[in-house]
Amino acid sequence: YVVLGAKSRVAVIDLKKREVVATWPITGGPLPHALALDAAHHRLFIGSRVKKGHSYKPGKMVVMDADTGKVIEVLDSEGGVDELVYDAPSKRVYFTGTTGAVDVFKQVDQDHYQRLGLVQSGAIAKTSLLVPELQRFFVAVPKHVILTPPIPEAKEATIEDAKILVYEVIP
Repeated sequence: YVVLGAKSRVAVIDLKKREVVATWPITGGPLPHALALDAAHHRLFIGSRVKKGHSYKPGKMVVMDADTGKVIEVLDSEGGVDELVYDAPSKRVYFTGTTGAVDVFKQVDQDHYQRLGLVQSGAIAKTSLLVPELQRFFVAVPKHVILTPPIPEAKEATIEDAKILVYEVIP
């Protein structure tokens, strides 16, 4: 499965034939950017932005049937999605947004999901990694500039260095 962001579609690729065998529209998520798969329940999780850029909230998490492309559920989420991770043992979806937080969703059943919480990360945080063996979730926050309002007249700026945030995953 591949997200075709500019077209708001998912391409289904047959790996043996090495060709696209279907494309499905992503309704409810206008600017898809990330994808995760729950193979056991045949579900795709698609993280979508609602506007171009990194600073708009809310975002959307679209849940699709991985066999048919049918949209199962669309949930509001953190904005500026850049990474989605599905953890099968815990049935959680970790949705990393560039607007400063990680949304954590729980699979109630294959057709229903609920938000467990929002964990603060950092401005423009994008790349994240779940390491289940360590019970850790890592989020990379790039170096960035913080301007003091009013903007664009701001003359005072603070520079925050890049960092890796480490979270303990609670079962």
